[in-house]
Parts: sequence; C-alpha cells; structure tokens
Amino acid sequence: MVIAVIFVLSALAAIFWLWRQAGHLRVARRRAEDASRSKSEFLANMSHEIRTPLNGVVAMADALSRTALQPREQEMVDVIRTSGVTLERLLSDILDSAKIEAGQIAIEHAAFDLSDTVRGAVALYRPKADSRGLPLQVQIDPALEGLVEGDVVRLRQVLSNLISNALKFTTEGSVSVSVDKTGPDRVRFTVTDTGCGFDTELKERIFTRFQQADGSITRRFGGTGLGLAISRHLVELMGGTMDGDGVPDKGARFWFELPLPTSATPIVTNTEDSQDLDAAAFPARILLADDHPANRKVVEIMLAHLPTQLVTVDDGDAAVAAFRDSAFDLVLMDMQMPVMDGLSATTAIRALEQDQDRPRTPIIMLTANALPEHVTASAAAGADTHLTKPITLHSLLDGIAAAVEAAAHHRQAQTV
Repeated sequence: MVIAVIFVLSALAAIFWLWRQAGHLRVARRRAEDASRSKSEFLANMSHEIRTPLNGVVAMADALSRTALQPREQEMVDVIRTSGVTLERLLSDILDSAKIEAGQIAIEHAAFDLSDTVRGAVALYRPKADSRGLPLQVQIDPALEGLVEGDVVRLRQVLSNLISNALKFTTEGSVSVSVDKTGPDRVRFTVTDTGCGFDTELKERIFTRFQQADGSITRRFGGTGLGLAISRHLVELMGGTMDGDGVPDKGARFWFELPLPTSATPIVTNTEDSQDLDAAAFPARILLADDHPANRKVVEIMLAHLPTQLVTVDDGDAAVAAFRDSAFDLVLMDMQMPVMDGLSATTAIRALEQDQDRPRTPIIMLTANALPEHVTASAAAGADTHLTKPITLHSLLDGIAAAVEAAAHHRQAQTV
C-alpha cells in the first residue's frame, strides 16, 4: 500500500513537473514569437521610412537626367543616381538577411532561358567594367542553351552579387563568368577575378554576415559584408552549394552549383518586365493618393510630358471620395496613409465599382512597403500591380502598362 502511494505521488510530481516545463516552454515560445513580430514590424517600418525619402532622391535624379544638362551638371546627377541605387541595394540586403533569418523567403520555380539570363546579368555590369578598362568575359556551355526550371530572380541576384564583388575588388586584369554543365540537371556558375584575393584564414569568415576583407578605417572597399552570406543562403535554399577560394594579391574565384532541370514549358511573359504602352491608350485621367508632398511632386514631374490629367489627394478617404464623384482611368495608391490607408481605400473603390456597375479601373499600389506580405495584401485588396518605391520613369511606365493589362484581363474574365 505504501509503495502504491509513493508511486502515485511520484507520478503526480512528474506530471506537475512536466506541466510546469510545458508552461515555461509556452512562455518562451510566446516571447520568441513576440520578439520576431516586433523585429518584423521594425524592419517594415524602417524600410518604409527609408524608401520614402529615397524615392524623392532617385526619382528626381532620374527625371533631372532626362533634361538638357551641362557635362558638369550631368556628372553631379549621375553621382546622385548611383548613390541612390547603392542605398536601395543596401536596404534590400538588410531586408533579405532578416527574411532569411526568419525563414520568410520562398523559392519560385518557373521556366526561363539560362543563357539569356546570364548574358543579361553580365551586360548590366559591362559599362562599369569598360569604364575601368577591365575585360568582362562570359563563357556558357553550348549544352545549356535553352529553357531550364528554377528561380530566375534569385539566380540573377546571386550571380549579380558575385560579378559586382569581382569588379569592386579588381583594379587591373580581368573578370570572367563561366557556366558549365556538371551533371544531369546540374549547373555550375563560376566568377573569377584578378583582384586582391584572400587567404585561408579570411575564407573562414567571408561567408559570415557583416564580414569584410578589411575592417579597418583605412579599408579601400565599401559594403556591408552581407552579399556573400545572403548569396550562400539563397543558393542553399535553391538546393545548391556555394564556395570560393583565393590567393592574396592574385585574385579570387567563387562558384555555386544549382539543380536546374531542363524545361519544355513555354515561358510565361512576366507583366513586371518592360512593356510598351501606346500613347493613344495612355490613361487620360489619373488619381494619385499619397500623404507625402515629395512623392506627389515626383509623380507630377514624371507625368508632366505625358497626355494625362493628374488629380492628387493626400489620404485614402479623399481618394475614395474623388473616385465616387468622378471617373478615372488609373489610380496610383499609397499604402500607408492617415485617415484611411491604401488597402482600405482600394477595397472601398472596388466595392464602389460593383455597387455602381462601373468597369474595373486599374489600381497600382505605389508604396514604400516592399515586403512579400505587403504585395500579398495589395492583391487581396484588389490592386492590379504592386510598385515599390523608389521609382524611375521607366519603372512607373512599366507598372502602368502592367496594371492596364491586368485590369483588362480581369474585365475579360468577368464577361466570359
């Protein structure tokens, strides 16, 4: 009897201990989730606050570069544009690093032309190489001509990062890019340079976040040290491997291998790619909702030479009222605004269209909110396109063309 009582008491004590441990785990998990949510909110807010003024810098520099300038003035504008692009890339690197850490990056799978993708990535850096007198060579295995299946955006991001690094660390000699088939459905990308190189000790650190070849105040090369760490993570997410080696003062070589099976699927045209919009079909009346005066001025200047009337408001409620009282051919909607946000305004506009039996109006979410969940929320609210600031005239016109086409497809689908 005593033994039975002792056994029951021991079992109860064990159950109580397990219950307490489970409670501790629940508290710890809740705290971790709260910390992760706070971090995500902070990054989203910081991204928005940085992209908003950056939009004014990049967009105005782009508009200014299209005017008649003296050589000295053109040089100053080019410096502003280059600095703006660099800031945007650094911001994107920080966000990518945070998304990787949180496991929020999804790898897409679609058909794309591998050789065209590689040549396109190299072509973007050829002007920089030419300006420094560096030959930039590319060699692609003939067996890889054609379509493959994979994430073309992330592949281009990794390859571009390696080419950019190679050019940054090379002052003389050359940079080369080679693409080779290493096995069934497997491809190796190699970027080789004749730059400053690195030793074995440094190799252990260069794929770690925020690491630089030279961290002193006299270092010659800028950067955050995020590029290689992000690239390796992206390659691993795509099912591949990445490595590199170097010799001090002789050069470096980085390579990554990816599974890229051959695809017979036709390429689906991406509406985000450059599109032609007939001037006669350009939206005659555009409604712009944005609470930031600089952003409204950016769009006003960009569209000044185009055959359209621009009506501006500074919050979502005013946008809905303007849409209710008048007809527009296109709406440019900021997401984060006082009184009524852009998502609510877009939803209200779609409801107005249904209630008044009006045709679907193309709506572009033109915003500094750039995270994947923001894009998803835009589509759920009824936006046809999500365009992230900072913008240029080219990206704005592409976005307008994409939204007009998407709205037309939607109208056509409703009539079928």
